[in-house]
Amino acid sequence: MSLTKIFIGRRCSIGIPVMGGGLGLRARQACGSSSFVRQIGIIFRPTIFVLTSSVLIASILLGGGTHSGFLSDVLLQLAALPLLCVAIIKLIDEGHDPELRWPLVFIAAVVLLPLVQLVPLPASVWTLLPGHKVVSDTYVLLGEQLPARPLTLSPTATWLSALAMLPPLAIFLGTVSLDYAKRRTITLILIAMGVLSMFLGLLQLAGGAGSALRFYAITNRTEAVGFFANRNHLAALLYSSMLFSMLWSIEGTIRLGRQTRRNKIDSLDFLLLTCAGVAFAALLAGQLMARSRAGLMLSIAALLGGIALAASDRRRTSFASGPARFIIGATVVTIIFSLQFALYRIVDRFSADSVTGDRIAIVRNTIAAARTYMPFGSGLGTFVPVYQMFERPSDIGVAYINHAHNDVLELWLEAGLPSLVLIAFYVVWVVRRMTALWGGDHPYQIRSFDLGVVRAGSIVLVLLLAHSLVDYPLRTYAMAGIAAFCTALLIPPAPDQNGGDAVAGMEAQETQETRKRLGSQKTHRSRTAGGTADRRRPVQPRELLGQSVSWPAAWIRTEANCEVASASSSDVEIRSRES
Repeated sequence: MSLTKIFIGRRCSIGIPVMGGGLGLRARQACGSSSFVRQIGIIFRPTIFVLTSSVLIASILLGGGTHSGFLSDVLLQLAALPLLCVAIIKLIDEGHDPELRWPLVFIAAVVLLPLVQLVPLPASVWTLLPGHKVVSDTYVLLGEQLPARPLTLSPTATWLSALAMLPPLAIFLGTVSLDYAKRRTITLILIAMGVLSMFLGLLQLAGGAGSALRFYAITNRTEAVGFFANRNHLAALLYSSMLFSMLWSIEGTIRLGRQTRRNKIDSLDFLLLTCAGVAFAALLAGQLMARSRAGLMLSIAALLGGIALAASDRRRTSFASGPARFIIGATVVTIIFSLQFALYRIVDRFSADSVTGDRIAIVRNTIAAARTYMPFGSGLGTFVPVYQMFERPSDIGVAYINHAHNDVLELWLEAGLPSLVLIAFYVVWVVRRMTALWGGDHPYQIRSFDLGVVRAGSIVLVLLLAHSLVDYPLRTYAMAGIAAFCTALLIPPAPDQNGGDAVAGMEAQETQETRKRLGSQKTHRSRTAGGTADRRRPVQPRELLGQSVSWPAAWIRTEANCEVASASSSDVEIRSRES
């Protein structure tokens, strides 16, 4: 497409969604050229996929830690800015989408939460806030006048927490702007990053506690951690990638099953099934190697989710149980070959009593601190100093408590009642979307495999939310980015720029393929019954050579000329006989 066709055109329309409601501001004007926003949106449309993939990969490579303020955090936040700008421009270009109304409301509330905590308050106001008496007493002991202070106890930590939202927010908006084909490609990227992290964990185990491949100073020195600082977060990446690898294995099994019935196997589909199966086995073996108790439990749930994906596929036929059998068989074989190396490590891991000791004390102290700072919280990012004020001497040990190992409790402490409202809002929205997707009442008729991608993303979300009740995987950029990607999968792509729906085109293509297959089956049945169905197209008359040439009248063959020619030929034949 030339630049003239892009920049010169038709009647233009700009749609700006309003965060607080379902109305949209629609400004229309008749102009000789398209709007600037539309021009930028068309030019940057292929760039969104590249930027989204790049930010997600960078989040996994650089965002495996939970401490904020490092150089890697700054690089990730800077890398997310171009994607965030381009995605916002594309959303404005497409106009108001009803599917994005409540997610945008939720995003606006999440972004405003730390900003409100940073607003300076006069001393007559912040001294009345619950839990702030210790701050005012400190100023009194120092003999200083009470200054204006924000709601948060640590403005620096809250600023860092606000900036940490940039990469996940950019990934979410970027994924929403992508079609189903590009979303499928990102799932392959996640599988590849999971396998790469698993092999890195193997090298870390081989290198021992002093391995140079461990990228964080505070980490599990004797465990496989991959690109992370904590083995539990590596386990979260592995079971998330494992679920998508099971989905691709199901797709390869269904394709090969159809081709087997036709006695014809495509080499690409066979390669797809082989690669997906090998990736699934490698990720499952890596999960056993990681020795994360929560990871092992949630991996079992992921396996059950993969079987549910196979059973709920709309393309079920006589070989519908093939994907489920493949997943179960691959799981059994992998466990048999892996347990002989990891059984002792797993048993030793589950024999530890830290779950009933340290975790209970952390939960008790966190609840006590959250009640003290109700209803506004102590400020995002202030868990460590606040928790230390409520920690009992008997609870102090060798371990350093940097998080509550329960994101709900930690957010309750840091953001108070508003955080609980936002969590409830998000959970209700996810449950409603999952009910529609798994109940068959999804908003768009999409291809079976794309529906499987969305359902797999919903399962990953449930696993991550369950994991957040006993740990803090979403405190890392890597898992927060994956959660943002899976959340965006629940929102169908917007209609394309030509006014059509890309999803409808995919469904039409699948329907056309189904009709062709059914038509061939009907033809085969009619022939076997004794009838013949001639499905060939009628032959169009072709132009004879020289038919369009203007020949002399005497040369043109007519009925009169044919009679004269036949009479003359008869006379010639009679004369030849007489002679």
